Amino acid sequence: MVRRDDVEDFEEEELEQILFQGAVNGKDANLKRNAGLTRAGLVPAKQIVSDAVDRRAHDLYIEPKGAKAAVRIVVDGKAYSAGSLPGKRALAVTQMLKLLAGMDIEERSNPQTGGINAEFREVPYELQIQSVPVRPGIERLRVHIENRRQRLLKPSDVGFTEEFKAKISDLTTKQSGLLVVCGPPGSGSTTTSFCVLHSIDSYLYSVFSLADIGTRDLTNITKYEPEEGHDLEMSFDRMLRTEANVVFLDPLADPETAGTIFEYRDRITVICEIRAADPAAAIRQLIEWADDAEIVAETLRGVVTQKLVRRLCDDCKQAYPPNPRMLKKIGLPLSTKVLYREPAVDENDPEAPGIEELCEECDGMPYYGRAGMYELLEVTDGMRDVIRDGANPAAIRKQMEDEEMCSLQKDGLRLVAEGLTSLEELQRAFAERKRKKRPTKRRRRP
Repeated sequence: MVRRDDVEDFEEEELEQILFQGAVNGKDANLKRNAGLTRAGLVPAKQIVSDAVDRRAHDLYIEPKGAKAAVRIVVDGKAYSAGSLPGKRALAVTQMLKLLAGMDIEERSNPQTGGINAEFREVPYELQIQSVPVRPGIERLRVHIENRRQRLLKPSDVGFTEEFKAKISDLTTKQSGLLVVCGPPGSGSTTTSFCVLHSIDSYLYSVFSLADIGTRDLTNITKYEPEEGHDLEMSFDRMLRTEANVVFLDPLADPETAGTIFEYRDRITVICEIRAADPAAAIRQLIEWADDAEIVAETLRGVVTQKLVRRLCDDCKQAYPPNPRMLKKIGLPLSTKVLYREPAVDENDPEAPGIEELCEECDGMPYYGRAGMYELLEVTDGMRDVIRDGANPAAIRKQMEDEEMCSLQKDGLRLVAEGLTSLEELQRAFAERKRKKRPTKRRRRP
């Protein structure tokens, strides 16, 4: 991947440009009416987004920094610099992308979201645009890049084990209670929530969706359209009259919605997302909304969370025999004969080949794509007692360990044992401290 010192020099690069195909919400951008903005912002917007897509980025940020704006991309969960823009050009690019996404370019005081349908090298993409004001008239822009051909909706797409899928199915087909998927923004929790939904046999159970699913396709799941003036309680009543078993909701964000779910806890199963860093935080948020730990203990069936790690590049990962003492220490079976790691390079020898010369596929990362680690907190009798006692995070973790529930650490070690990632990457993913960022290079083309 190519390093950029300044995005102002993009004109000198020969790169196929992305094709913007209109706003997701169908709103006309009216480029003629905004001719000045189009002249100033369209070409650099195409160049910046094209470069990000070409470099396999899943997120692009334009962040004001004094007289300039920093351009940053995120590839497989790691952030890299993609140069900078003069303040005026950054403003033009930000406004241009907002216009193309069907957003209000006159509004700069409040956060906005929108989306652009796009195509790059005959591959369809959806660009999800989010603007956040940082000071009067100045906004921070995030572009989330989603390859529509690689959308992950099924449990097998994200690597759910059969055991994990079976546990979710068991928790969600009792026609009662709440199952939540938690995680901070950008953690993969939305994708996980759709895969949890598809863990249910929708041919055996009647599954409805009240959520905004965008352009995603849900297999054999009924999209419910509330009647005008109907609140969530009335919608639940109507779905129950059609013998609904499971309802999928938008992310849970307020006590009123939570209260309705608690009220219907004995009649229907609800699956939804909640913005929380971990299961303990999700449970504490539910208790705060309910103002009653007992109701949460009775309603909640489980909490799913996830963490993404980089996959080792299949073309350059190196096998090695693990030390038995190390296997015992980290909890892998002593029968494990081989593990994988990054290829070794001699950084002290200037003439030795670098990783990028060893592998053209990953261009020296040496990782390509990401894999998910998953955790399932099951609300057993013992866990209900912990919730009733206030859901102390340490007590929740101990109860999970005592009952041998699936944890992120255990599932991460499974990925290591299967050769999908390395112990070093697992340690990096769990480390709290920030490590030095490594610049990316453009992938070589045949």
